[in-house]
Amino acid sequence: MTPTTKAPWHHWPIAVLTLAFYALAALDYSLSKLGVQAYLGMFPPEVATLVGGLSVWVSAIWAIGVWGGLAGAWLLWKRNRWSVLLLLAGAASTVFLTVWMSLFTRPTIFGAAGFSGFYLLVGSAAIAVLIYIYARWERTELKLG
Repeated sequence: MTPTTKAPWHHWPIAVLTLAFYALAALDYSLSKLGVQAYLGMFPPEVATLVGGLSVWVSAIWAIGVWGGLAGAWLLWKRNRWSVLLLLAGAASTVFLTVWMSLFTRPTIFGAAGFSGFYLLVGSAAIAVLIYIYARWERTELKLG
């Protein structure tokens, strides 16, 4: 199935911003999981403890969200309808991680990184949800093929 109309003017800036958002998330994930000290050294030591202490299944959800979101961003750029499903995975995992790291980890994100870390995580979840809503809207308006 191909898109029924030309892409609206706002599709391309949002697609570029979505690619940038998920590329930064992929960079953060990679540098955190690889334990790059030049990167982790920019944060309080509790953040490295928090990230290093995540269970395998929570890390898997993080990976699915980051890499699924990045693939969804690329497919959004290509105006492919499957971007919606992958961006949903990115948004859902980001919301899950926000709740999990805010309530169930020790230390919590607030305890490890303070207000700035907490707000960054909540803001990322909000952005991911808004991106999904935009992609879903484009899909229902037949702007994605």
